[in-house]
Amino acid sequence: MRRLLFILPLLLIPACSLVPGTDAEREHYFLTEVKPVLQQHCLACHNGALPPPSLNLSSKATAFTRSPGGREYILPGDPCCSLLVSAIQRGGTHPKMMPRKDVSLTEDQIGMLREWIEDGAYWPEGEKGLLKPQKSRENP
Repeated sequence: MRRLLFILPLLLIPACSLVPGTDAEREHYFLTEVKPVLQQHCLACHNGALPPPSLNLSSKATAFTRSPGGREYILPGDPCCSLLVSAIQRGGTHPKMMPRKDVSLTEDQIGMLREWIEDGAYWPEGEKGLLKPQKSRENP
C-alpha cells in the first residue's frame, strides 16, 4: 500500500503538465512568442492589403477564417490541418513555402507556432490582439 501511495503522485505529474495554462499564461505566450514572429515575418504580406480571400493575420477575426478551398488557416488544436503550418514548415503541402524571403522561419519558430495552435491558438481580444508589420534584424 505504501508503494502505491508513493507512485500515485508520480503518475499525476505528467497528467498535470497536459492541462493548458491559465488565460494569463496563454496571453503572455502569445504576446512574447507568437505575435513577434507573425509581425516580423508574416504581416508584411498578410496584413489585409490584399483583397479577400487572402489570409489577413492582423487580427483574430481575420486570422481565424477559411481559405477559398474551405480549409482553416488556423484550426485551434490541430496544427496538421492548419494551412498556416503547412505554409511555413519545410516539406509542407503548401505550394510555396512562407515567408517568401531570403530568411525563412527557424525550426524553433515553426515548432512554437505548431505548439501554439496545438494548445488552442489563444489570441487575445482588443488592442493586445491587433498585429502590425514590423521589421526584424533577420528580415529587414
